[in-house]
Amino acid sequence: MELSKELVLGSRSPRRAQFLKDLGLSFTTFPLDLDETAPAHLSPAETATFISQLKAKALLPLLKKDQIGLTSDTEVWQDGRRFGKATDAPTAKEMLEALSGTTHEVHSSMTLIDPNNLMPMSSVVSTVVVYFHTIPQWAIDKYIEVYKPFDKAGAYGIQEWIGQAYIKRIEGNYNSVVGLDTAALVHMLEPYRQ
Repeated sequence: MELSKELVLGSRSPRRAQFLKDLGLSFTTFPLDLDETAPAHLSPAETATFISQLKAKALLPLLKKDQIGLTSDTEVWQDGRRFGKATDAPTAKEMLEALSGTTHEVHSSMTLIDPNNLMPMSSVVSTVVVYFHTIPQWAIDKYIEVYKPFDKAGAYGIQEWIGQAYIKRIEGNYNSVVGLDTAALVHMLEPYRQ
């Protein structure tokens, strides 16, 4: 897929970058480091969109006229609780113990930003329900030790060993849980296709 403008990914996520490569898109990466605090009154989907748009607003002044920016946010929620990124092993362990044997939602929002457009931002959010088998304590400890999942919402990556071994099923788009709804992205980029 060739675009009429250069795509800039406002993310340090290697998984999102790999999705863009898999789609055959050429792009540059501009990692953003922002406070991902969101207002408490927002719903889970609104929170993901708020953070994705926050990143887009930070990326906008860095874009040239012949570029478009893409930002994204993935949120894990369970029973009204927002699971952010684990800061250390004890926090990751607590999160995985809470998710073990239960169901949670993953909300992934993408924002496309065009500095030449009067309405520069458009966002789309997708929600996936994830069902975990019960995860034994040894598996939680081993996963944290080997994979160090401190850059992932909910302290797990569905594409990693723990997802392959202990996720019972999902309802929704698998790529959204990894971090980017690629089908929605292709639709968003259609106006920029050459």
